[in-house]
Amino acid sequence: MIETICNIGNTVQNIDGEQDIIDLWQKEEGADYDLILEIDVSDDSISINSRDFEKKVFKDGLLYTQGNWFVGALVKKDSYKEKNIKNSLDFLDIPEEKYDDIKVTLNQKIEEYKGSNFVILFKKDGKKPIDIAKDKFLEEIEKNGLKKVNHSGYCQMCNQFADTLYDSIIYKCYTNDKNIFSNTDGLSYGICYDCLINILAGRKYIHNCLETWWGGSKMLFLPHDYDKEIKEIFEDSDIGDLEDRNLLNNIRYSEDLVMEQISKCRTNVDIIFFSSQKSEWKITYHIRDIMPSRFTKIAELEHKYATSGPNLGLWQVLLYLLGGNSKPNEIFGTNEAKNYLRDIFHGNKINRRIFFSRVMKKYRHDYYEGYRQISSIHRVYNFLVDCGCLTNGWKLVEKKEGGYEMTEYETEEQFFEENSEFFDNSVKKAWFLLGHLYNAMIYESKKYKSGDDLQNATSHLEKNFFFGRKFDFKTFVYIANQCSELMYKYGVQNKKYLNNYLSSSKELMGAGNEKIPNDEAKYIFFWGMQQWIGKSKDNIKIEGVDE
Repeated sequence: MIETICNIGNTVQNIDGEQDIIDLWQKEEGADYDLILEIDVSDDSISINSRDFEKKVFKDGLLYTQGNWFVGALVKKDSYKEKNIKNSLDFLDIPEEKYDDIKVTLNQKIEEYKGSNFVILFKKDGKKPIDIAKDKFLEEIEKNGLKKVNHSGYCQMCNQFADTLYDSIIYKCYTNDKNIFSNTDGLSYGICYDCLINILAGRKYIHNCLETWWGGSKMLFLPHDYDKEIKEIFEDSDIGDLEDRNLLNNIRYSEDLVMEQISKCRTNVDIIFFSSQKSEWKITYHIRDIMPSRFTKIAELEHKYATSGPNLGLWQVLLYLLGGNSKPNEIFGTNEAKNYLRDIFHGNKINRRIFFSRVMKKYRHDYYEGYRQISSIHRVYNFLVDCGCLTNGWKLVEKKEGGYEMTEYETEEQFFEENSEFFDNSVKKAWFLLGHLYNAMIYESKKYKSGDDLQNATSHLEKNFFFGRKFDFKTFVYIANQCSELMYKYGVQNKKYLNNYLSSSKELMGAGNEKIPNDEAKYIFFWGMQQWIGKSKDNIKIEGVDE
């Protein structure tokens, strides 16, 4: 990772020009200030003035703070303390005996502007810190920040001999290769000044252009190679209508278009999840070596599902894979979600049993909330089949206008034949036909109870008994027997299509020796309840069936 960042920094500087080490080292400060209070100290006078805030004051004041380490001659309002004032005076070699007079002058001015947010810039003899103390700042940074050492050696980044080395790789704490860049038995394995500057430039550039917030997590997209063309891809964005937004900042709004652009980089890309605290930068997960073709594949699939139905993004797929146990804006809160993202990007196989367990868990939640269509699971399933994570896809057709529509079939035979890849055994067909029969019995139940007034009719068969059952062979027998008894109760035992569903499903199930995962059986049962098949006069369209 560090080598990649170094190479990116080198590329950026070759294209945009070398950058000032002060700009590279200083932290990105906020701009939520109103005023700058400038206090100018000379041998015989102390003066103070105010002016409008400019962000470049942080560079003028050479400010850098980290924990108890304070460098520079600038103090923010919220850190206005005796210690920081004295540190600022010492940085400019202003005698400490002037402190009391300076404090009185400052307090008077601060009282005047107590309702404003400000920074205090110390000057000496009319000169800013950057004009008189730049070398002092660099010496302090090199000693305590960059860990400059007093001996020569070969740079571990470029392998060139250097008279001076630095025992720092810039990133605090834990990168995935920190153990490589360290000291052993007092021998330096540092890096040269040029590579140090490249890493600093790479870090700043990555923060601005290759870092984003997605699904509740910070992450980096690190191309293995970086050139002018790739640089333009990540910096420029014609996506959306908001200004000053680079490519990755669009990922939450136009995921498919971002994936499409990244695929044009023609190089493998790493996705690195990380957390950053004041004293720690830590990798939490690393997806390595994603090929451009995989970004292309994901983009094509998202385009496909967006043009043929409602949008389907990776966060939605992951939401189903997690069983609905996450909010969309917190989708990457667990390593399990990141594991699934890795599998999708690499086309790794996902455990089929776990998949159906998770999606049916989410379906149960949606069912109780009143959303009973299974179409979203169809879309997620086929998306994962298309990207190589599941097997046995089927013919999913959706309206071009954006609504959802299952393909209509004349007969069950046609349905099974055209979707033979999914229905590759008799047990799946049996569960599907049983679901079809059960939905027909719901209709017959409503008609038996309410006559032709089906609009407001309810059926005891619609109660949520499904989710408490195992959907094994015993459940199959129970539902089949229940349907058989109800056919006689409702006086529909002579309807040919009902008898065909019942007899065919039993015949296909056989003795129950062939098995499929219980949750997959449950999915197929609900699918059978909602799939429209046939146009014969016996087949009456049943409310709730996808069409």
